[in-house]
Amino acid sequence: MLGHQVKVEFLKVFTWRQWIVWAALVLVLPSIQFVLIKDGYVYYRQLDLFLRVNSNFVPLLFPIIMILVYAISFPSEQKNYFLPYVRIRTSLTTYFFGKLIANAILSFLIAFFIVFLPFVFCMYVEPHLGIVRLYPTDGNPIPHTTFEQLLVLGTLPYGILYSSWVGLNGMMYATMGLLLVMILEKAFVALSIPFIYYLLGNFIAQVLGYDQFSPTYAIFPFSISQQPLWTAFVPFGVLCLIVVILIVYLKERLHQYHD
Repeated sequence: MLGHQVKVEFLKVFTWRQWIVWAALVLVLPSIQFVLIKDGYVYYRQLDLFLRVNSNFVPLLFPIIMILVYAISFPSEQKNYFLPYVRIRTSLTTYFFGKLIANAILSFLIAFFIVFLPFVFCMYVEPHLGIVRLYPTDGNPIPHTTFEQLLVLGTLPYGILYSSWVGLNGMMYATMGLLLVMILEKAFVALSIPFIYYLLGNFIAQVLGYDQFSPTYAIFPFSISQQPLWTAFVPFGVLCLIVVILIVYLKERLHQYHD
């Protein structure tokens, strides 16, 4: 039954309008960032270009981007009083958790490709185009960032693993947003909380002098020096804990809110 509901959600969401939104998220933001940073910076490696492309827009708006993937469509069903009719076809538990699974899969894939497609372009396509000039180091130290430890496995494995890491975090922020919409009555407030948490976490980490544990640097650690990989799992663990608590809360109170 749950598998069928997930399939139904995919069939509902695969519309031309939604494909346009996903294409914009995956292609437009990285493309704009590339145009802005291709000149005016000194690059020693193709990897430096990739890291620069993943700065500014995507790290700043990451939770909002993830909510736009799927969760933002749910409030319209609440507004149109669609939920009372759901009980006729299936249980609310199956319906809600089918949406959560579909949201998790889609948000993971979008977050993955937001990073992986620029990685493929910067590392394998751009060198043949010669748009960006690489400079010799001339003895200057090359700053290394967190997750570059994975380069010992090879360039492509690094790209896949790092993109998967961004995908997992994107999935968690999207799940948090959808869970809050299911729990709270005010959709705008619910959809804003993941972004507020993201910003507040960054602020607290900076005030306390633990930038390496900020939510942003746990995903996009390109503005600080290389940190041990375990530091990225601390904010991720907190995020996972919040999501688990929300899932348990929703499961216990589901019928109370929608009966």
